[in-house]
Amino acid sequence: MPCFALLSVQQPKFKLSEDCLYLNIYSPANKAPDAKLPVMVWIHGGGFVIGSASSFDGSALAAYQDVVVVLIQYRLGVLGFLR
Repeated sequence: MPCFALLSVQQPKFKLSEDCLYLNIYSPANKAPDAKLPVMVWIHGGGFVIGSASSFDGSALAAYQDVVVVLIQYRLGVLGFLR
C-alpha cells in the first residue's frame, strides 16, 4: 500500500480588503478653481487580475500638460471579476 506524505507549506499572510474603490485626482496647481480644463481618465491594465492605479503618478502630466488626471482604482480578481 503506498504511503502519501502531507507537505506543510507556509503561505504568506496577505491582508485582503474590499476597500479598494478609489479615484486619484490630479490637477495643475497654478490654475484658477473655475478654469475649464480637459480631463484624462486612466484605467490601469492587468487583465482584471493584477495592477494598481497607485503605481501611476498623474501629478507630472497634470502640471506640464494643463489637464486634470483621474486614475481609477477598482476591484480585481474574485472581488471584482468572476470568470
